[in-house]
Amino acid sequence: MGANFRSAQLLVFLLASVFSWGVPPLVDGAAAAERIVIGTPSRGLFEFPAVVAIRKGFFKDEGLEADKVQMQPAIAVKALISGDIDYLLAWGSAIRAAVTGVPIKAVVGMASRPLHVLIARPDIKTPKDLKGKIIGVDSVAGTVDYLSRVAVRHFGFEPEKDVKIIVTGESPTRLAALRAGSIDATPIDVAFAMKAEDEGFRRLIYLGDIIELPLSGIAVMEKKLQTQREQVKKVVRASLRGTRFMKQNRAETLQMLSDYLRITPSQAAKAYDVSINSFSDDGIISDKGVNLDVQLTKERLKITKEISLSQLVDWSLVKEVRAGGQ
Repeated sequence: MGANFRSAQLLVFLLASVFSWGVPPLVDGAAAAERIVIGTPSRGLFEFPAVVAIRKGFFKDEGLEADKVQMQPAIAVKALISGDIDYLLAWGSAIRAAVTGVPIKAVVGMASRPLHVLIARPDIKTPKDLKGKIIGVDSVAGTVDYLSRVAVRHFGFEPEKDVKIIVTGESPTRLAALRAGSIDATPIDVAFAMKAEDEGFRRLIYLGDIIELPLSGIAVMEKKLQTQREQVKKVVRASLRGTRFMKQNRAETLQMLSDYLRITPSQAAKAYDVSINSFSDDGIISDKGVNLDVQLTKERLKITKEISLSQLVDWSLVKEVRAGGQ
């Protein structure tokens, strides 16, 4: 009977482990941490304030046990809607869903500008050498595609006419295509760009210097914002601490960045110095930035009706946290 009892205990433990995704842990005691699940589309610099907040224990300081789960943006939005995850770091996907009427709102901004570098093959000596060349992007009408077109026009060219833009996949795939010579340039996350530079590829421009297009933040379902406002406020506070720590503690941030993104200390330093000013100082994305995102989304989805910013973002908790000096 003892063996059967132990087997039953083990089964309960395993089931609890499997189904604990987004469910508070079954632990007695008022001091038990609330478990939250944060969905992220990929590993990158854009999510780093949340990574810092996890590694430095800022979520634990709020009584939260934060698990970060990587999933494709479209799947992550569905998981947020279903309640399988509690928070979403896929800014663009969250905003697009909100524009179409899904009750999702961004509650804290992280990167208020792109964290992408247009990187090119070594034989592209200057931006003018891009004429007639091929740029690789991850998807049609996505953020990387848009940034490519912004860069091309910044250099005085017209997309499709002067430069060909093709879909070649995610950042690692695009880098492989660049190495193989099947594309000539691509916008990639600044941390990956620093690695590419060390391989001899050429940095043409940092996109965050030429356009104010938000890249990351945390979004939640409106229902959670209404029914679990205090928990959301804790997440906002921890995230703001993560961004503040990044900006005020360069040396330790570089160590974490190098470890997390598997890049050298030198690459981490270059990525940090290029991009740190793209992170929001106050956790709020400007109306100009959000409106640009809305405009792009409406164009992609062929939506003509006006969209109120209050349908997409709620900065009230950020303001409360900041007003409290926290």
